[in-house]
Amino acid sequence: MALLNDAELAKAIRGGEIKTVYYFYGKDVAVLSSYTERLVTKLAGKDENALELHRLDGRKLSMSELWDCCNMLPCFSERVVVTVNDLNCDGIGKEDFDYIQSIVSELPDTTTLIFYATGVDLYKNRRSLTDRNDKLCKLCAKIGDACEFSYKTPAELSKTIVGKVRKLGCEMSAQNASYLAQKCLCEQEAVNAEISKLTAYAQGREITQEDIDALCAHRPDADAFRLAGAILKGSADAAFVMINELYDMQTPTQMIIAAMANSFCDIYKAKTAMMNKKSIADVIKDMNFPKNREFALKYAFNDCRSVSEKKLRRCINALSEADTMSKQSRADSRMILERCVTVMLGK
Repeated sequence: MALLNDAELAKAIRGGEIKTVYYFYGKDVAVLSSYTERLVTKLAGKDENALELHRLDGRKLSMSELWDCCNMLPCFSERVVVTVNDLNCDGIGKEDFDYIQSIVSELPDTTTLIFYATGVDLYKNRRSLTDRNDKLCKLCAKIGDACEFSYKTPAELSKTIVGKVRKLGCEMSAQNASYLAQKCLCEQEAVNAEISKLTAYAQGREITQEDIDALCAHRPDADAFRLAGAILKGSADAAFVMINELYDMQTPTQMIIAAMANSFCDIYKAKTAMMNKKSIADVIKDMNFPKNREFALKYAFNDCRSVSEKKLRRCINALSEADTMSKQSRADSRMILERCVTVMLGK
Protein backbone atom coordinates (compact mmCIF):
# COMPACT_ATOMS: atom_id res chain seq x y z
CA MET A 1 0.00 0.00 0.00
CA ALA A 2 1.25 3.51 -0.79
CA LEU A 3 2.08 6.10 1.86
CA LEU A 4 -0.93 7.97 3.23
CA ASN A 5 -1.10 11.68 3.85
CA ASP A 6 -2.42 12.90 7.20
CA ALA A 7 -5.92 13.60 5.84
CA GLU A 8 -6.24 10.05 4.44
CA LEU A 9 -4.93 8.62 7.71
CA ALA A 10 -7.43 10.61 9.77
CA LYS A 11 -10.29 9.50 7.50
CA ALA A 12 -9.27 5.84 7.81
CA ILE A 13 -9.04 6.03 11.60
CA ARG A 14 -12.39 7.82 11.89
CA GLY A 15 -13.92 5.11 9.69
CA GLY A 16 -12.69 2.42 12.06
CA GLU A 17 -10.07 1.01 9.66
CA ILE A 18 -7.60 0.06 12.39
CA LYS A 19 -4.44 -1.74 11.28
CA THR A 20 -2.00 -3.95 13.13
CA VAL A 21 0.98 -1.68 12.43
CA TYR A 22 1.61 2.00 11.75
CA TYR A 23 4.79 3.86 10.80
CA PHE A 24 4.78 7.64 11.35
CA TYR A 25 7.65 9.94 10.44
CA GLY A 26 8.24 13.40 9.01
CA LYS A 27 9.39 16.96 9.63
CA ASP A 28 6.17 18.28 11.20
CA VAL A 29 6.84 16.59 14.53
CA ALA A 30 4.09 18.40 16.45
CA VAL A 31 1.35 17.09 14.15
CA LEU A 32 2.95 13.64 14.10
CA SER A 33 2.89 13.51 17.92
CA SER A 34 -0.69 14.73 18.00
CA TYR A 35 -1.88 12.05 15.56
CA THR A 36 -0.01 9.35 17.46
CA GLU A 37 -1.58 10.30 20.78
CA ARG A 38 -5.05 10.55 19.24
CA LEU A 39 -4.66 7.06 17.80
CA VAL A 40 -3.37 5.68 21.11
CA THR A 41 -6.29 7.29 22.98
CA LYS A 42 -8.79 5.85 20.50
CA LEU A 43 -7.39 2.34 20.89
CA ALA A 44 -6.30 2.23 24.55
CA GLY A 45 -8.27 5.02 26.21
CA LYS A 46 -6.93 7.99 28.16
CA ASP A 47 -5.45 5.99 31.04
CA GLU A 48 -1.67 6.10 30.66
CA ASN A 49 -1.39 3.13 33.02
CA ALA A 50 -3.76 0.92 31.03
CA LEU A 51 -2.66 -2.72 31.07
CA GLU A 52 -3.12 -2.94 27.31
CA LEU A 53 -0.78 0.01 26.53
CA HIS A 54 2.98 -0.48 26.30
CA ARG A 55 5.30 2.45 25.51
CA LEU A 56 8.83 1.46 24.41
CA ASP A 57 11.89 3.62 23.78
CA GLY A 58 13.32 2.88 20.34
CA ARG A 59 16.76 4.22 21.33
CA LYS A 60 17.27 1.33 23.78
CA LEU A 61 14.82 -1.21 22.45
CA SER A 62 14.89 -4.75 23.84
CA MET A 63 13.90 -7.28 21.18
CA SER A 64 12.54 -9.72 23.75
CA GLU A 65 10.42 -6.99 25.37
CA LEU A 66 9.09 -5.92 21.98
CA TRP A 67 8.11 -9.52 21.15
CA ASP A 68 6.50 -10.06 24.58
CA CYS A 69 4.43 -6.85 24.34
CA CYS A 70 3.30 -7.51 20.78
CA ASN A 71 2.19 -11.07 21.56
CA MET A 72 0.23 -10.42 24.74
CA LEU A 73 -3.49 -11.16 24.72
CA PRO A 74 -5.80 -8.26 25.62
CA CYS A 75 -7.66 -8.65 28.91
CA PHE A 76 -9.86 -5.60 29.37
CA SER A 77 -10.15 -4.18 25.85
CA GLU A 78 -10.25 -5.32 22.23
CA ARG A 79 -6.53 -4.95 21.50
CA VAL A 80 -3.05 -4.45 22.87
CA VAL A 81 -1.34 -1.20 21.82
CA VAL A 82 2.47 -0.99 21.60
CA THR A 83 4.25 2.25 20.73
CA VAL A 84 7.94 2.46 19.77
CA ASN A 85 9.30 5.99 19.79
CA ASP A 86 12.47 7.04 17.94
CA LEU A 87 13.66 3.76 16.50
CA ASN A 88 16.44 4.39 13.98
CA CYS A 89 17.10 1.12 12.18
CA ASP A 90 20.59 2.32 11.21
CA GLY A 91 21.57 2.13 14.86
CA ILE A 92 20.82 -1.56 15.40
CA GLY A 93 22.47 -4.75 14.19
CA LYS A 94 21.29 -6.74 11.16
CA GLU A 95 20.04 -9.59 13.33
CA ASP A 96 17.87 -7.24 15.41
CA PHE A 97 16.63 -5.48 12.28
CA ASP A 98 15.59 -8.78 10.72
CA TYR A 99 13.89 -9.78 13.98
CA ILE A 100 11.85 -6.55 14.06
CA GLN A 101 10.67 -7.25 10.51
CA SER A 102 9.60 -10.75 11.50
CA ILE A 103 7.65 -9.37 14.48
CA VAL A 104 5.89 -6.87 12.22
CA SER A 105 5.08 -9.59 9.68
CA GLU A 106 3.54 -11.89 12.31
CA LEU A 107 1.56 -9.47 14.49
CA PRO A 108 -1.64 -10.90 16.01
CA ASP A 109 -4.91 -9.34 14.90
CA THR A 110 -5.45 -8.18 18.49
CA THR A 111 -2.27 -6.02 18.52
CA THR A 112 -1.54 -2.60 17.08
CA LEU A 113 2.13 -1.63 16.88
CA ILE A 114 2.95 2.05 16.27
CA PHE A 115 6.42 3.21 15.24
CA TYR A 116 6.78 6.98 15.45
CA ALA A 117 9.80 9.27 15.25
CA THR A 118 9.90 12.61 17.06
CA GLY A 119 13.52 13.01 18.13
CA VAL A 120 15.67 11.19 15.59
CA ASP A 121 16.55 11.95 11.98
CA LEU A 122 15.59 9.00 9.77
CA TYR A 123 16.43 10.75 6.48
CA LYS A 124 19.46 10.31 4.25
CA ASN A 125 18.60 13.56 2.47
CA ARG A 126 15.78 16.09 2.63
CA ARG A 127 13.25 13.80 0.97
CA SER A 128 14.24 10.14 1.39
CA LEU A 129 14.60 7.82 4.36
CA THR A 130 17.80 5.84 4.80
CA ASP A 131 17.67 2.39 3.21
CA ARG A 132 16.92 0.45 6.40
CA ASN A 133 14.31 2.88 7.69
CA ASP A 134 12.71 2.95 4.26
CA LYS A 135 12.57 -0.86 4.20
CA LEU A 136 10.74 -0.99 7.54
CA CYS A 137 8.44 1.85 6.43
CA LYS A 138 7.49 -0.02 3.24
CA LEU A 139 6.86 -3.23 5.20
CA CYS A 140 4.56 -1.36 7.59
CA ALA A 141 2.79 0.30 4.65
CA LYS A 142 2.24 -3.12 3.04
CA ILE A 143 0.81 -4.72 6.20
CA GLY A 144 -0.76 -1.65 7.80
CA ASP A 145 -0.39 2.09 7.21
CA ALA A 146 2.57 4.46 6.92
CA CYS A 147 2.34 8.23 6.88
CA GLU A 148 4.89 10.99 6.31
CA PHE A 149 3.97 14.16 8.19
CA SER A 150 5.58 16.74 5.94
CA TYR A 151 5.00 20.46 6.10
CA LYS A 152 2.26 21.82 3.86
CA THR A 153 2.52 24.90 1.66
CA PRO A 154 0.64 28.08 2.69
CA ALA A 155 -1.85 27.47 -0.15
CA GLU A 156 -2.55 23.95 1.09
CA LEU A 157 -2.93 25.08 4.70
CA SER A 158 -5.11 28.08 3.90
CA LYS A 159 -8.13 25.88 3.07
CA THR A 160 -7.81 24.08 6.39
CA ILE A 161 -7.42 27.37 8.26
CA VAL A 162 -10.50 28.93 6.64
CA GLY A 163 -12.56 25.84 7.52
CA LYS A 164 -11.43 25.77 11.16
CA VAL A 165 -12.02 29.49 11.60
CA ARG A 166 -15.51 29.12 10.15
CA LYS A 167 -16.33 26.25 12.53
CA LEU A 168 -15.39 28.54 15.42
CA GLY A 169 -17.87 31.19 14.24
CA CYS A 170 -15.57 33.61 12.39
CA GLU A 171 -14.47 34.29 8.84
CA MET A 172 -11.05 34.68 7.24
CA SER A 173 -10.09 35.27 3.63
CA ALA A 174 -7.87 32.75 1.82
CA GLN A 175 -5.23 35.47 1.46
CA ASN A 176 -5.10 36.13 5.21
CA ALA A 177 -5.15 32.38 5.93
CA SER A 178 -2.09 31.98 3.71
CA TYR A 179 -0.46 34.92 5.51
CA LEU A 180 -1.10 33.24 8.88
CA ALA A 181 0.40 29.99 7.59
CA GLN A 182 3.54 31.86 6.48
CA LYS A 183 3.93 33.53 9.88
CA CYS A 184 3.77 30.09 11.51
CA LEU A 185 6.15 28.54 8.92
CA CYS A 186 3.33 26.14 8.03
CA GLU A 187 3.58 24.31 11.37
CA GLN A 188 0.08 22.97 11.97
CA GLU A 189 0.18 23.02 15.78
CA ALA A 190 1.40 26.63 15.80
CA VAL A 191 -1.37 27.52 13.34
CA ASN A 192 -3.99 25.85 15.56
CA ALA A 193 -2.82 27.79 18.59
CA GLU A 194 -3.05 31.09 16.70
CA ILE A 195 -6.52 30.21 15.34
CA SER A 196 -7.81 29.71 18.90
CA LYS A 197 -6.37 33.08 19.92
CA LEU A 198 -7.67 34.94 16.87
CA THR A 199 -11.22 33.55 16.95
CA ALA A 200 -11.55 34.32 20.67
CA TYR A 201 -10.46 37.89 19.97
CA ALA A 202 -12.61 38.43 16.86
CA GLN A 203 -15.82 37.16 18.50
CA GLY A 204 -17.68 36.29 15.32
CA ARG A 205 -16.38 38.93 12.92
CA GLU A 206 -13.94 38.51 10.05
CA ILE A 207 -10.30 38.15 11.07
CA THR A 208 -8.06 40.69 9.34
CA GLN A 209 -4.33 40.88 8.64
CA GLU A 210 -4.14 43.61 11.29
CA ASP A 211 -5.51 41.10 13.83
CA ILE A 212 -2.88 38.55 12.79
CA ASP A 213 -0.05 41.10 13.10
CA ALA A 214 -1.31 42.31 16.48
CA LEU A 215 -1.90 38.93 18.13
CA CYS A 216 0.33 36.32 16.53
CA ALA A 217 3.78 35.73 17.95
CA HIS A 218 6.73 37.07 16.00
CA ARG A 219 9.21 34.43 14.87
CA PRO A 220 12.65 35.41 13.64
CA ASP A 221 12.71 32.65 11.02
CA ALA A 222 9.29 33.69 9.68
CA ASP A 223 9.88 37.48 9.87
CA ALA A 224 13.42 37.45 8.47
CA PHE A 225 12.34 37.50 4.81
CA ARG A 226 10.23 40.63 5.49
CA LEU A 227 13.21 42.25 7.18
CA ALA A 228 15.44 41.29 4.25
CA GLY A 229 12.93 42.82 1.84
CA ALA A 230 12.90 46.10 3.78
CA ILE A 231 16.71 46.25 3.74
CA LEU A 232 16.93 45.57 -0.01
CA LYS A 233 14.33 48.28 -0.68
CA GLY A 234 16.40 50.71 1.40
CA SER A 235 13.59 51.22 3.91
CA ALA A 236 15.55 51.95 7.07
CA ASP A 237 12.47 52.92 9.12
CA ALA A 238 10.70 49.62 8.37
CA ALA A 239 13.85 47.59 9.01
CA PHE A 240 14.53 49.10 12.43
CA VAL A 241 10.86 48.85 13.45
CA MET A 242 11.02 45.09 12.76
CA ILE A 243 14.28 44.80 14.71
CA ASN A 244 12.68 46.65 17.65
CA GLU A 245 9.74 44.23 17.55
CA LEU A 246 12.09 41.23 17.65
CA TYR A 247 13.95 42.68 20.63
CA ASP A 248 10.63 43.45 22.35
CA MET A 249 9.97 39.71 22.07
CA GLN A 250 13.37 39.15 23.76
CA THR A 251 14.78 37.42 20.68
CA PRO A 252 18.55 36.80 21.05
CA THR A 253 20.77 38.74 18.64
CA GLN A 254 22.46 35.61 17.29
CA MET A 255 19.05 34.12 16.46
CA ILE A 256 18.10 37.26 14.51
CA ILE A 257 21.42 37.23 12.63
CA ALA A 258 21.05 33.53 11.79
CA ALA A 259 17.50 34.03 10.48
CA MET A 260 18.59 37.00 8.38
CA ALA A 261 21.53 35.05 7.00
CA ASN A 262 19.21 32.23 5.92
CA SER A 263 16.95 34.72 4.14
CA PHE A 264 19.81 36.46 2.34
CA CYS A 265 21.24 33.10 1.28
CA ASP A 266 17.82 32.28 -0.21
CA ILE A 267 17.83 35.62 -2.03
CA TYR A 268 21.34 34.98 -3.33
CA LYS A 269 20.25 31.54 -4.58
CA ALA A 270 17.31 33.19 -6.33
CA LYS A 271 19.58 35.83 -7.90
CA THR A 272 22.07 33.31 -9.26
CA ALA A 273 19.17 31.17 -10.52
CA MET A 274 17.66 34.11 -12.40
CA MET A 275 21.05 35.01 -13.86
CA ASN A 276 21.25 31.45 -15.21
CA LYS A 277 17.65 31.50 -16.48
CA LYS A 278 16.43 29.05 -13.85
CA SER A 279 12.88 29.13 -12.46
CA ILE A 280 11.54 28.83 -8.90
CA ALA A 281 10.54 25.24 -9.69
CA ASP A 282 14.10 24.48 -10.81
CA VAL A 283 15.56 25.76 -7.52
CA ILE A 284 13.01 23.85 -5.44
CA LYS A 285 13.81 20.64 -7.31
CA ASP A 286 17.60 21.05 -7.52
CA MET A 287 18.05 22.08 -3.89
CA ASN A 288 15.27 19.95 -2.35
CA PHE A 289 13.75 23.10 -0.87
CA PRO A 290 11.46 22.37 2.13
CA LYS A 291 7.76 22.80 1.35
CA ASN A 292 7.16 25.06 4.35
CA ARG A 293 9.79 27.51 3.04
CA GLU A 294 8.88 27.53 -0.64
CA PHE A 295 6.95 30.76 -0.10
CA ALA A 296 10.15 32.41 1.19
CA LEU A 297 11.91 31.45 -2.04
CA LYS A 298 9.11 33.08 -4.05
CA TYR A 299 9.59 36.28 -2.06
CA ALA A 300 13.33 35.95 -2.66
CA PHE A 301 12.80 35.87 -6.44
CA ASN A 302 10.78 39.09 -6.19
CA ASP A 303 13.23 40.83 -3.84
CA CYS A 304 16.34 40.09 -5.90
CA ARG A 305 15.14 41.47 -9.24
CA SER A 306 16.39 45.02 -8.73
CA VAL A 307 19.37 44.18 -6.52
CA SER A 308 22.90 43.62 -7.78
CA GLU A 309 24.85 40.47 -6.97
CA LYS A 310 27.53 42.75 -5.52
CA LYS A 311 25.12 44.21 -2.95
CA LEU A 312 23.90 40.75 -1.94
CA ARG A 313 27.49 39.65 -1.39
CA ARG A 314 28.09 42.73 0.75
CA CYS A 315 25.01 41.97 2.86
CA ILE A 316 26.02 38.35 3.41
CA ASN A 317 29.57 39.40 4.33
CA ALA A 318 28.19 41.98 6.79
CA LEU A 319 26.03 39.31 8.44
CA SER A 320 29.00 36.95 8.64
CA GLU A 321 31.11 39.61 10.35
CA ALA A 322 28.25 40.47 12.74
CA ASP A 323 27.82 36.81 13.63
CA THR A 324 31.53 36.49 14.48
CA MET A 325 31.56 39.73 16.48
CA SER A 326 28.43 38.83 18.47
CA LYS A 327 30.10 35.59 19.54
CA GLN A 328 33.60 36.89 20.21
CA SER A 329 33.36 40.60 21.06
CA ARG A 330 32.34 42.15 24.37
CA ALA A 331 30.55 44.95 22.55
CA ASP A 332 26.79 45.31 22.95
CA SER A 333 25.21 42.70 20.63
CA ARG A 334 22.32 44.95 19.63
CA MET A 335 24.78 47.67 18.59
CA ILE A 336 26.61 45.08 16.46
CA LEU A 337 23.37 44.08 14.72
CA GLU A 338 22.24 47.67 14.12
CA ARG A 339 25.65 48.57 12.69
CA CYS A 340 25.38 45.52 10.41
CA VAL A 341 21.94 46.60 9.16
CA THR A 342 23.23 50.12 8.55
CA VAL A 343 26.04 48.72 6.37
CA MET A 344 23.52 46.54 4.48
CA LEU A 345 21.26 49.56 3.86
CA GLY A 346 24.12 51.46 2.22
CA LYS A 347 24.19 52.06 -1.52
